[in-house]
Amino acid sequence: MGDLAWVADRIAIQDCLVRYCRGIDRGDADLVRSVWWPDSTADYGGYKGPGADFGDHAVASLNKSYQATQHTILNSTVELDGDVAHTETYIHAYHLSKVADGQQQTVFLFAGRYLDRLEKRDGEWRIAQRVLLYDFDWVEPVGGKMPAEWSSKFNQGRRDNGDLSYRRGA
Repeated sequence: MGDLAWVADRIAIQDCLVRYCRGIDRGDADLVRSVWWPDSTADYGGYKGPGADFGDHAVASLNKSYQATQHTILNSTVELDGDVAHTETYIHAYHLSKVADGQQQTVFLFAGRYLDRLEKRDGEWRIAQRVLLYDFDWVEPVGGKMPAEWSSKFNQGRRDNGDLSYRRGA
């Protein structure tokens, strides 16, 4: 494989992984679905089934319990073998709980790794198989927050397509 083709494949694989995180955090099941092949499989422990159906499951579950989430990908190893790639990607997923009467708001951090097999079909990389590995987690109560006179100056992120990121050139 030529050097430029290798770089292009690595960038396309990285884009697929990042697009997944964006879809999860914006509550965009269609965007999550776009990273999976229709015949893909996913094993998240609590969810084992078609990868293409995971977005609907995850968005409903996260919207029920969390005010905001941020899934970040960290170190990623990629082993390319023609039109198949095997990746190990470290992840941190932060979850800000919704506040219920009498409950303390918390931040839950999940640290783990995605073990993915991606396939390139018709020039496009998508996930064919994913296994999520759990490494550790922790939950912290939300203590003090930024003073309202500061935080009110920021544009507020949203868990839907009303998020400012969906309006290009804004």
